[in-house]
Amino acid sequence: MTANVFDDPFTLFNDPQWAAEEQGSAKDTAGSRKARRARPSSPDLGKRPEPALKSRSRRTTAVPPTPAQDPEIHHIKGSIQAADPQGVWCGRAIRNALDQAYDGRRTGRWDLTQLTKAESAHVGPLIEIWLQRVLKLDDGITTSLQIAGADVACTWSERLDSWTLDRPVPEQREVPYLVIWANEETSRFSLGILRPGPDSRGVASMDRGRPRLSQVGIDRILWVFDGCALPTNVLVKHPETAMAAVSQSSGQKAVNMLFRHLQGELVQHSAVETVAQQIDSSKRVREAREQLRGEGIVILGPYHPQPEIAAALGLPSPRAGTFVSHRLAPMEAGEVGTGAEIDGGRWRLAVPGDPVTMAPVLPILGKQRT
Repeated sequence: MTANVFDDPFTLFNDPQWAAEEQGSAKDTAGSRKARRARPSSPDLGKRPEPALKSRSRRTTAVPPTPAQDPEIHHIKGSIQAADPQGVWCGRAIRNALDQAYDGRRTGRWDLTQLTKAESAHVGPLIEIWLQRVLKLDDGITTSLQIAGADVACTWSERLDSWTLDRPVPEQREVPYLVIWANEETSRFSLGILRPGPDSRGVASMDRGRPRLSQVGIDRILWVFDGCALPTNVLVKHPETAMAAVSQSSGQKAVNMLFRHLQGELVQHSAVETVAQQIDSSKRVREAREQLRGEGIVILGPYHPQPEIAAALGLPSPRAGTFVSHRLAPMEAGEVGTGAEIDGGRWRLAVPGDPVTMAPVLPILGKQRT
């Protein structure tokens, strides 16, 4: 029978699985295979919320306040847009928070439906923390955040009608809320501002009895970003490949499978960590680049001039923390079309009829500064 680490504090340090994970597996040995955790359960697609963007459709006569009616929330909106005009940083904050909640390197999970109820309850606070980091926000006096000099609370929901609010404090003015929604399937998020009114709270939810935001309250949200792009979770997009990868006997085989099957897709480093489930997941990418060369596959990363090579080939240009793979074929003399100069030759994206040739060696000159 397995010993309980809490009964004997030395059990954890003598555990071979813990030791293999902490030291990293430099080679695909039997020990590293044993260190692989059991695969997570498949995502429960029935639990996923409807991905349609309903935040623009109004069901009541309520509308957001004008700048004259509530100048503070419009000032908050302007402050967010000044720091993040296109919503790129807010999208990255939500992406980082979700990946942190999945904790893929330790759990092999990548989907909200795989989280426990207690873990799901921490997604909102994690988004709040990451928004504070990327937007460089101060702590509030009565809330966790302060934007444009005003205390702001946050409410998160993966469903467009399930936001909850704190109960109002008698004789105190309501603080504005950041109302946040994101959907992994559509890779979209929305972020708005609401100052709750007397008719903004509906029936109590299952979340510690906090009242839900009513439809009147939803219609009064002043949207800062509505349906904005969220960095794609490639494992949610390709769940069959994700399950097959995390089921491999070693982290290296898992990473190889990821780049072999998801050619032309931007792969986040968090996805590599999830399928590898090892501390040295970056090394797994470097080794996958060598091992897949024989199949004609290159793995382009965020190191100059690799993003430029990806763009020349017609692939998505990888930024910090992302990779893109594809099989290449050499271009014949006089052949015209989209291609890139690599390793002294000209190469293009391979098509099914092209014979498999050894992929070129990629140049690595330095990190791309964006």
